[in-house]
Amino acid sequence: MKLISTSSDCTLSCTMNGHKSVVSALAVSDGVLYSGSWDGTIRLWSLNDHSPLTVLGEDTPGNVISVLSLKADHHMLLAAHEDGCLKIWRNDVFMKSIQAHNGAVFAVGMEGKWLFTGGWDKSVNVQEISGDDLQIEALPVGSIASDSTVTALLYWQGKLFVGCADRIIKV
Repeated sequence: MKLISTSSDCTLSCTMNGHKSVVSALAVSDGVLYSGSWDGTIRLWSLNDHSPLTVLGEDTPGNVISVLSLKADHHMLLAAHEDGCLKIWRNDVFMKSIQAHNGAVFAVGMEGKWLFTGGWDKSVNVQEISGDDLQIEALPVGSIASDSTVTALLYWQGKLFVGCADRIIKV
């Protein structure tokens, strides 16, 4: 990964190495940069000095499942995967894996207790997150059908924006 300064000269500030495949997702929260990769891992980097902090998912047994999207919000990290799973981490500790879609999950969003995922199966799934420091539950609330694969989600000012493969954005 490369960090480019947005000052007037747009110079390369640093390069962060570690992933064994394509870097496919980035998220920032509380001074930490999260990078997801097709190598199935999520790497955490300090935004202060760009040093590596830890690696999540490296010890997961079985096949490597690509990370396609990330959402970081304070102590919670959501990782959307190619196999339809959504993995939830709290304070860098793995909490739960949810089969969110039939096929790849391309987009993930969260607002308060509401979790939104969109994927290959042409749907947006809505779940309510609850729990404590020891366990997390994700209760299905509903699903919104789409005419095309859902590729992007953004929750903003009480509205959910849905980007689709057919070049349409729905609100």
